[in-house]
Amino acid sequence: MKKRQLALSLGAIVGGTFLYQASAEASASTVQVKAGDTLWSLSTKYHTTVEALKSVNKLSSNTIHIGQTLSIPSASTSQPSNKEEKPSAPATGSTYKVQSGDTLWKVATRFNMSVEELKRLNVLSSNIIYINQTLKVNGSNSASTPTTSKPAETPSKDANGTYKVQRGDSLSKIASTFHMSVSELKQINGLTSNTIYVNQQLKVSKSSQTTTPTTKPSTSTPSTSNGTLNVSQMISDAKRYIGVPYKWGGTTPSGFDCSGFIYYITKQQISTTRYTTAGYWSVSTPVSNPQPGDLVFFNTYSSGPTHMGIYLGNRQFIHAGSSTGVTIASLDNSYWSKRYLGAKRFSK
Repeated sequence: MKKRQLALSLGAIVGGTFLYQASAEASASTVQVKAGDTLWSLSTKYHTTVEALKSVNKLSSNTIHIGQTLSIPSASTSQPSNKEEKPSAPATGSTYKVQSGDTLWKVATRFNMSVEELKRLNVLSSNIIYINQTLKVNGSNSASTPTTSKPAETPSKDANGTYKVQRGDSLSKIASTFHMSVSELKQINGLTSNTIYVNQQLKVSKSSQTTTPTTKPSTSTPSTSNGTLNVSQMISDAKRYIGVPYKWGGTTPSGFDCSGFIYYITKQQISTTRYTTAGYWSVSTPVSNPQPGDLVFFNTYSSGPTHMGIYLGNRQFIHAGSSTGVTIASLDNSYWSKRYLGAKRFSK
């Protein structure tokens, strides 16, 4: 009799274990928000995107609360893995199948493209991508054939001391390649701004006698004590990093915070100081009507300016958000409009 009772007890325990596991598996598509969670951290943990999380949970902002239950998009309901999957090679020379953990920025970087190029090529209106989605790509697979960006070779005397501008070039990059200062390069080419164009011929030797190329003057170009910021390049550089994750104190493409993002973008053109958000606020000049390239400031968690971004025009700005990473947002968004402090033009 006792043996029978023992057998029944063990069976109940085992059965209860199976029921618990089944229950846990059934609830794998939802998660309860814990202290320290953000939409960004949850999207990374469950191999999805912030936009997908907001969409499936009908969230109008990036704010979440401890104890809140969130649904995980169906493509990512499996338990998170700590092992990062290595994306496989594209199915053909011009397409790539999205893998778990991929983002537009990660795929674009892998194939030596910008996020904007990848979105344009695939006619994407947002940064949302899905596992097994096939994307068109241009360029080589950087995992199998690593490439490094090298400056163009210095033209020989046979080239009359001139250089043809390549995609991705800037005056500072060309000047560094040919051991000149930006001021010298602008002077010998008769340039009045930092605007240059692909295939433009530039003198890179003071003795060269080629015709001085003409350029369009740049508009809305904020001046600094260390040089001139070209707005078109500034905005183009900033958009290249859409999708880069947020990292407190980060100043590199592996992760940015809001002021670190501004510092990284501006230092591509000028020698500048790493300011905090409050520092940029104090050294910049107030403007009543922001123009592209101006800085916009917000009060998010304490008195005074605590967040910032780059104004793009049409009430849009690009910034490194704590729950979104680098993204484009609107000043008319209910969250940002209530916290907007004003715009300033960076001048140091």
